[in-house]
Amino acid sequence: MGLFGPDLPKRVTELEMKEIKKRLYAHLDDKEQVELEKLFRADLYEPGDEAGITQVEFDAGISWLEANMGKHELEADDIAAVKHYFAEYLAD
Repeated sequence: MGLFGPDLPKRVTELEMKEIKKRLYAHLDDKEQVELEKLFRADLYEPGDEAGITQVEFDAGISWLEANMGKHELEADDIAAVKHYFAEYLAD
């Protein structure tokens, strides 16, 4: 519990997303990087305290990717790499 109310959930910030994208450079080509950015853009750039990607938002995005393999550029091994690098920032 925070000083003035409940703590906000841990989230990937814009700066952390840039670091994740650098790490994913070896795994994702330009089109796949764009797909990842499009998927999480609304969550990442929310105004105020809501800015960033929470675990719930990340899980929803990954679930969509896995359920809709024919609608985007990422392959299963790409999704696994995304999960790996996001986990470092979303772990408690």
